Amino acid sequence: MASGTEETRRFYDNIGWKIQGDKLVDVNLFGIREDGPIRMELHKLLMDRVRSALGANVNLLECGCGANPAKWLLDKCSRYTGVDFSDTGLDVARTLFSDVTTPHEFRNADVCNLPFEDGAFDAVYSAQMIFHIADPSSQDAALSQMARVVRRGGTIVLIAANPYPLLFLGQLVRGIARDLPLVGAALNSVRKTPPLPYKPMPIGWMRTRLGKFGRVEVLTGALPTTYFNQNVTEHRGIGKLLWKGIRWLDINHPTISAYLGSYVMMVGKKT
Repeated sequence: MASGTEETRRFYDNIGWKIQGDKLVDVNLFGIREDGPIRMELHKLLMDRVRSALGANVNLLECGCGANPAKWLLDKCSRYTGVDFSDTGLDVARTLFSDVTTPHEFRNADVCNLPFEDGAFDAVYSAQMIFHIADPSSQDAALSQMARVVRRGGTIVLIAANPYPLLFLGQLVRGIARDLPLVGAALNSVRKTPPLPYKPMPIGWMRTRLGKFGRVEVLTGALPTTYFNQNVTEHRGIGKLLWKGIRWLDINHPTISAYLGSYVMMVGKKT
Protein backbone atom coordinates (compact mmCIF):
# COMPACT_ATOMS: atom_id res chain seq x y z
CA MET A 1 0.00 0.00 0.00
CA ALA A 2 1.27 3.49 -0.87
CA SER A 3 2.19 5.68 2.08
CA GLY A 4 3.85 8.91 3.03
CA THR A 5 7.59 8.97 3.65
CA GLU A 6 8.62 7.92 7.15
CA GLU A 7 11.77 10.07 6.99
CA THR A 8 9.57 13.13 6.44
CA ARG A 9 7.36 12.26 9.40
CA ARG A 10 10.39 11.77 11.67
CA PHE A 11 11.86 15.11 10.58
CA TYR A 12 8.70 17.02 11.42
CA ASP A 13 7.95 15.15 14.63
CA ASN A 14 11.48 15.55 15.97
CA ILE A 15 12.85 18.70 14.31
CA GLY A 16 10.71 20.62 11.83
CA TRP A 17 7.85 21.56 14.14
CA LYS A 18 10.07 22.44 17.10
CA ILE A 19 10.83 26.04 18.09
CA GLN A 20 14.30 27.40 17.22
CA GLY A 21 14.81 30.88 18.60
CA ASP A 22 11.34 32.36 18.24
CA LYS A 23 10.29 30.46 15.10
CA LEU A 24 9.57 26.93 13.97
CA VAL A 25 12.59 25.15 12.48
CA ASP A 26 10.61 24.72 9.25
CA VAL A 27 10.17 28.50 8.99
CA ASN A 28 13.86 29.12 9.70
CA LEU A 29 14.82 26.66 6.95
CA PHE A 30 12.31 27.58 4.25
CA GLY A 31 10.70 30.90 5.22
CA ILE A 32 11.68 34.40 4.15
CA ARG A 33 14.30 36.37 6.06
CA GLU A 34 13.39 39.83 4.80
CA ASP A 35 9.99 41.46 4.51
CA GLY A 36 9.22 43.92 1.75
CA PRO A 37 6.29 45.36 -0.18
CA ILE A 38 6.79 43.15 -3.25
CA ARG A 39 7.02 39.94 -1.21
CA MET A 40 3.92 40.97 0.73
CA GLU A 41 2.02 41.84 -2.44
CA LEU A 42 2.88 38.56 -4.14
CA HIS A 43 2.00 36.54 -1.04
CA LYS A 44 -1.41 38.25 -0.91
CA LEU A 45 -1.86 37.63 -4.64
CA LEU A 46 -1.32 33.88 -4.12
CA MET A 47 -3.69 33.82 -1.15
CA ASP A 48 -6.33 35.63 -3.23
CA ARG A 49 -5.94 33.08 -6.04
CA VAL A 50 -6.40 30.20 -3.62
CA ARG A 51 -9.41 31.83 -1.98
CA SER A 52 -11.02 32.55 -5.34
CA ALA A 53 -10.48 28.99 -6.52
CA LEU A 54 -12.02 27.44 -3.40
CA GLY A 55 -15.19 29.51 -3.40
CA ALA A 56 -17.29 30.24 -0.31
CA ASN A 57 -18.93 28.25 2.50
CA VAL A 58 -16.98 25.08 1.71
CA ASN A 59 -16.41 21.96 3.77
CA LEU A 60 -12.61 22.06 3.41
CA LEU A 61 -9.95 19.39 3.91
CA GLU A 62 -6.35 20.54 4.23
CA CYS A 63 -3.85 17.77 3.49
CA GLY A 64 -0.49 18.11 5.20
CA CYS A 65 -1.52 20.97 7.48
CA GLY A 66 1.33 20.32 9.91
CA ALA A 67 1.90 23.07 12.48
CA ASN A 68 0.94 25.74 9.95
CA PRO A 69 -2.75 25.16 9.14
CA ALA A 70 -4.42 27.58 6.72
CA LYS A 71 -6.22 29.67 9.31
CA TRP A 72 -6.53 32.42 6.69
CA LEU A 73 -9.06 30.26 4.82
CA LEU A 74 -11.48 29.84 7.71
CA ASP A 75 -13.80 32.63 6.55
CA LYS A 76 -14.32 30.52 3.40
CA CYS A 77 -15.22 27.41 5.40
CA SER A 78 -18.47 25.99 6.70
CA ARG A 79 -16.23 23.34 8.26
CA TYR A 80 -12.45 22.77 8.31
CA THR A 81 -10.58 19.47 8.66
CA GLY A 82 -6.79 19.29 8.81
CA VAL A 83 -4.82 16.07 8.40
CA ASP A 84 -1.15 15.33 8.86
CA PHE A 85 0.93 12.37 10.00
CA SER A 86 3.07 14.40 12.41
CA ASP A 87 1.66 14.32 15.93
CA THR A 88 3.94 17.22 16.86
CA GLY A 89 2.52 19.34 14.06
CA LEU A 90 -1.06 18.48 14.94
CA ASP A 91 -0.51 19.43 18.59
CA VAL A 92 0.67 22.89 17.49
CA ALA A 93 -2.20 23.20 15.01
CA ARG A 94 -4.80 22.44 17.69
CA THR A 95 -3.27 25.15 19.89
CA LEU A 96 -3.42 27.66 17.03
CA PHE A 97 -7.10 26.84 16.52
CA SER A 98 -8.02 27.07 20.20
CA ASP A 99 -9.89 30.34 19.60
CA VAL A 100 -11.59 29.26 16.34
CA THR A 101 -15.38 29.10 16.33
CA THR A 102 -15.71 27.55 12.86
CA PRO A 103 -16.43 23.80 13.22
CA HIS A 104 -13.10 22.04 12.81
CA GLU A 105 -11.06 18.97 13.62
CA PHE A 106 -7.51 17.69 13.21
CA ARG A 107 -6.73 14.05 12.51
CA ASN A 108 -3.53 12.05 12.22
CA ALA A 109 -3.78 10.51 8.76
CA ASP A 110 -1.60 9.56 5.81
CA VAL A 111 -2.56 11.54 2.71
CA CYS A 112 -1.92 8.42 0.63
CA ASN A 113 -4.77 6.65 2.44
CA LEU A 114 -7.29 9.21 3.69
CA PRO A 115 -9.84 7.93 6.24
CA PHE A 116 -12.86 9.67 4.69
CA GLU A 117 -15.77 8.59 2.51
CA ASP A 118 -15.91 9.34 -1.20
CA GLY A 119 -17.08 12.89 -1.91
CA ALA A 120 -16.98 13.89 1.77
CA PHE A 121 -15.61 17.41 1.10
CA ASP A 122 -16.37 20.37 -1.15
CA ALA A 123 -12.68 21.20 -1.55
CA VAL A 124 -9.16 20.02 -0.74
CA TYR A 125 -6.20 22.33 -0.21
CA SER A 126 -2.60 21.14 0.05
CA ALA A 127 0.49 23.35 0.05
CA GLN A 128 4.20 22.52 0.02
CA MET A 129 3.57 18.89 0.96
CA ILE A 130 3.39 16.58 -2.05
CA PHE A 131 7.10 16.85 -2.97
CA HIS A 132 8.15 15.58 0.46
CA ILE A 133 6.74 12.17 -0.47
CA ALA A 134 9.82 10.45 -1.86
CA ASP A 135 8.11 7.81 -4.03
CA PRO A 136 6.30 9.07 -7.17
CA SER A 137 3.77 6.24 -7.01
CA SER A 138 2.86 7.37 -3.49
CA GLN A 139 2.51 10.95 -4.72
CA ASP A 140 0.12 9.60 -7.37
CA ALA A 141 -1.82 7.79 -4.64
CA ALA A 142 -2.04 11.00 -2.59
CA LEU A 143 -3.46 12.92 -5.56
CA SER A 144 -5.96 10.13 -6.21
CA GLN A 145 -7.04 10.21 -2.56
CA MET A 146 -7.56 13.97 -2.68
CA ALA A 147 -9.73 13.55 -5.77
CA ARG A 148 -11.65 10.66 -4.21
CA VAL A 149 -12.75 12.56 -1.12
CA VAL A 150 -13.90 15.63 -3.09
CA ARG A 151 -17.49 15.65 -4.35
CA ARG A 152 -18.30 16.03 -8.05
CA GLY A 153 -18.03 19.70 -8.92
CA GLY A 154 -15.61 20.19 -6.03
CA THR A 155 -12.15 21.72 -6.13
CA ILE A 156 -8.58 20.61 -5.44
CA VAL A 157 -5.98 23.36 -4.94
CA LEU A 158 -2.40 22.12 -4.88
CA ILE A 159 0.75 24.18 -4.30
CA ALA A 160 3.76 22.16 -5.42
CA ALA A 161 7.37 22.63 -6.51
CA ASN A 162 8.40 22.95 -10.15
CA PRO A 163 11.57 20.85 -10.61
CA TYR A 164 12.49 22.70 -13.81
CA PRO A 165 12.10 26.47 -13.19
CA LEU A 166 13.18 28.01 -16.50
CA LEU A 167 13.91 31.39 -14.92
CA PHE A 168 16.47 30.00 -12.46
CA LEU A 169 19.28 28.29 -14.37
CA GLY A 170 21.05 26.78 -11.37
CA GLN A 171 17.92 25.09 -10.04
CA LEU A 172 16.89 24.05 -13.55
CA VAL A 173 20.22 22.31 -14.15
CA ARG A 174 20.09 20.64 -10.72
CA GLY A 175 16.57 19.46 -11.43
CA ILE A 176 17.57 17.90 -14.75
CA ALA A 177 20.69 16.33 -13.24
CA ARG A 178 18.74 14.95 -10.29
CA ASP A 179 16.56 12.95 -12.70
CA LEU A 180 19.49 11.42 -14.59
CA PRO A 181 20.28 8.18 -12.70
CA LEU A 182 24.08 8.23 -12.88
CA VAL A 183 24.47 11.98 -12.58
CA GLY A 184 21.91 12.15 -9.78
CA ALA A 185 23.69 9.43 -7.83
CA ALA A 186 27.02 11.24 -8.24
CA LEU A 187 25.53 14.52 -7.04
CA ASN A 188 23.95 12.86 -4.04
CA SER A 189 27.31 11.40 -3.05
CA VAL A 190 29.00 14.82 -2.81
CA ARG A 191 26.25 17.28 -1.89
CA LYS A 192 25.15 18.15 1.62
CA THR A 193 22.34 15.85 2.74
CA PRO A 194 19.04 17.77 2.57
CA PRO A 195 17.06 18.06 5.82
CA LEU A 196 14.18 15.97 4.46
CA PRO A 197 13.13 14.16 1.26
CA TYR A 198 12.50 16.33 -1.79
CA LYS A 199 11.06 14.81 -4.95
CA PRO A 200 9.23 17.41 -7.06
CA MET A 201 7.51 15.90 -10.07
CA PRO A 202 7.21 17.69 -13.42
CA ILE A 203 4.23 19.97 -13.95
CA GLY A 204 3.01 17.81 -16.82
CA TRP A 205 3.12 14.70 -14.64
CA MET A 206 1.02 16.32 -11.92
CA ARG A 207 -1.39 17.83 -14.42
CA THR A 208 -1.94 14.45 -16.07
CA ARG A 209 -2.66 12.75 -12.74
CA LEU A 210 -5.16 15.38 -11.65
CA GLY A 211 -6.59 15.53 -15.15
CA LYS A 212 -7.92 11.98 -14.76
CA PHE A 213 -10.58 13.43 -12.46
CA GLY A 214 -11.56 16.63 -14.25
CA ARG A 215 -10.35 19.96 -15.56
CA VAL A 216 -7.01 21.35 -14.39
CA GLU A 217 -5.77 24.95 -14.47
CA VAL A 218 -2.07 25.69 -13.95
CA LEU A 219 -0.95 29.01 -12.43
CA THR A 220 2.15 30.30 -10.74
CA GLY A 221 2.49 29.48 -7.06
CA ALA A 222 5.62 31.56 -6.54
CA LEU A 223 8.47 32.38 -8.89
CA PRO A 224 11.48 32.78 -6.55
CA THR A 225 13.49 29.84 -5.29
CA THR A 226 13.94 29.54 -1.52
CA TYR A 227 17.55 30.70 -1.91
CA PHE A 228 16.52 33.74 -3.96
CA ASN A 229 13.74 34.61 -1.53
CA GLN A 230 16.05 34.40 1.46
CA ASN A 231 19.13 36.08 0.01
CA VAL A 232 18.15 38.65 -2.64
CA THR A 233 16.95 41.99 -1.31
CA GLU A 234 14.10 43.85 -2.94
CA HIS A 235 15.14 47.20 -1.47
CA ARG A 236 18.20 48.18 -3.49
CA GLY A 237 20.49 47.48 -6.45
CA ILE A 238 20.01 44.66 -8.92
CA GLY A 239 17.85 42.78 -6.44
CA LYS A 240 15.26 45.57 -6.54
CA LEU A 241 15.10 45.33 -10.35
CA LEU A 242 14.86 41.52 -10.26
CA TRP A 243 12.00 41.61 -7.76
CA LYS A 244 10.15 44.15 -9.91
CA GLY A 245 10.52 41.80 -12.88
CA ILE A 246 9.19 38.87 -10.84
CA ARG A 247 6.24 40.98 -9.73
CA TRP A 248 5.43 41.93 -13.34
CA LEU A 249 5.54 38.30 -14.50
CA ASP A 250 3.45 37.02 -11.59
CA ILE A 251 0.73 39.62 -12.06
CA ASN A 252 0.57 39.74 -15.86
CA HIS A 253 1.46 36.20 -16.93
CA PRO A 254 0.47 33.74 -14.16
CA THR A 255 0.15 30.77 -16.56
CA ILE A 256 3.53 31.26 -18.24
CA SER A 257 5.11 32.00 -14.86
CA ALA A 258 4.07 28.57 -13.60
CA TYR A 259 6.77 27.11 -15.85
CA LEU A 260 9.30 29.89 -15.26
CA GLY A 261 9.23 29.83 -11.47
CA SER A 262 9.86 27.49 -8.59
CA TYR A 263 6.33 26.78 -7.32
CA VAL A 264 3.15 25.98 -9.19
CA MET A 265 -0.51 26.24 -8.23
CA MET A 266 -2.86 23.67 -9.73
CA VAL A 267 -6.62 24.00 -9.55
CA GLY A 268 -8.54 20.83 -10.32
CA LYS A 269 -12.32 20.79 -10.82
CA LYS A 270 -13.73 17.29 -10.36
CA THR A 271 -16.23 16.22 -13.01
